[in-house]
Amino acid sequence: MFDILDAVLERARAKGAPEVEVFAERSTSRRIKVYRQEVEQLTAAQRRGLGVRVFSGGAVGHAYTSELSDGALDAVVQRAIDHAAVSDPDEFAAVPERGGAPADVHPFDERLTRATDERRIELARSVEAAALAADPRVKTVEDSMYAEGDGEVFIASSAGVRGSYRSNQCYAFAYVLAEEDGQVETGYSYTVGRALEELDPAACGREAAERACRLLGARKCPSMKAPVVLDPFVSAAFFGVLSSALTADAVQKGRSLFAAREGESVAGEILELVDDGTLADGLDSAPFDGEGTPCRRTPLISGGVLQGFLYDTYTGRKAGRGSTGNGLRGSYSGLPGVHPTNLVVAGPVTPLADIVAGLERGVLVTDAVGVHSGANPISGEFSVGISGILIEGGMLTTPVREVTLAGDIIGMLTSVRAFGDDARWVPGGSILTPSVLIDGMAIGGT
Repeated sequence: MFDILDAVLERARAKGAPEVEVFAERSTSRRIKVYRQEVEQLTAAQRRGLGVRVFSGGAVGHAYTSELSDGALDAVVQRAIDHAAVSDPDEFAAVPERGGAPADVHPFDERLTRATDERRIELARSVEAAALAADPRVKTVEDSMYAEGDGEVFIASSAGVRGSYRSNQCYAFAYVLAEEDGQVETGYSYTVGRALEELDPAACGREAAERACRLLGARKCPSMKAPVVLDPFVSAAFFGVLSSALTADAVQKGRSLFAAREGESVAGEILELVDDGTLADGLDSAPFDGEGTPCRRTPLISGGVLQGFLYDTYTGRKAGRGSTGNGLRGSYSGLPGVHPTNLVVAGPVTPLADIVAGLERGVLVTDAVGVHSGANPISGEFSVGISGILIEGGMLTTPVREVTLAGDIIGMLTSVRAFGDDARWVPGGSILTPSVLIDGMAIGGT
């Protein structure tokens, strides 16, 4: 692949392009769905291609191709040059420079390459079987799925950036329907890792069943202002929205409630929020980002104080500082953008059972609908629909649904009071978070 990247750089130089970057990718993905122990879907897909960025006098041109023949390479270079020629110059646009040695991260597990489709299918079947066996009220496992990805990325530029790495990961997912007295509730669960041996299909199926069954009989609760405990899935959704407001891109465009607040207290003093692309078990860990900048650990909130933001090369130059290694790409066809790698929510740990036992009244929130659309990262205000379990006298009692949770992000952060002992990785944006106790939330019911 580097021979191809070098050929693209040579073609660009021959055409007079002053600064060039080439990013390439090749990957394989698999997906298996099982329904009633029969394989409903089995797909395997391969992807290969490269993208070219040409920088000329502050103007940037980008083009990509999945065809790697000599003619296609000539064409993609010319398109990138042509795009730069009609783009407006930007004083902060420049080819990323070398940023030091790659992080000591190895996000590839050889065991996954030895897995067979028979083992993958059996794992998906085990998820479904565990969900059905967990409770007789589970009538259907709507989704029992196994998926994996194995990919390599390569980067080379006229600035001397050059590197590659391989990464893989796999996960199983269950989505179940439980029914009682004509009422149907849903529940889901994940198990993630870098090899089949790291997945727990039985626990995944059981948890999905439990999450559905414990909501049976749910109804609205009275409106109140009370503590809420966000379970890890819900906590991850909120912190995922929050992380977009902690990117330099959002700050510089005036789309972040944290703009100009570095060094200020924005959360309860027990909250530690870190972006860390170097964690051994992080789902999005890598030696370097989509621009070749080494990944690193970046504190965002520490002791409740806003420490800073996430940067790629462009936003770093604009702010007069360097990249934090957060210039990520979705694929070779896209441009880098500022995104978190692995977001870690942490603080002093309290057993979840003790947190619940210490509440006279509140709600354990197990599902939230519309977090991404109902939470505004600019104003910080949010209103979302939730389901969960009512807490009364230190005990989980009645399931609740069709209830709203409203407030603002800063108010929520400053009201963080405790963290559970149930931290886990939640995919869909790599987030490690426990359950989080938040005081004094507005709950809208009857």
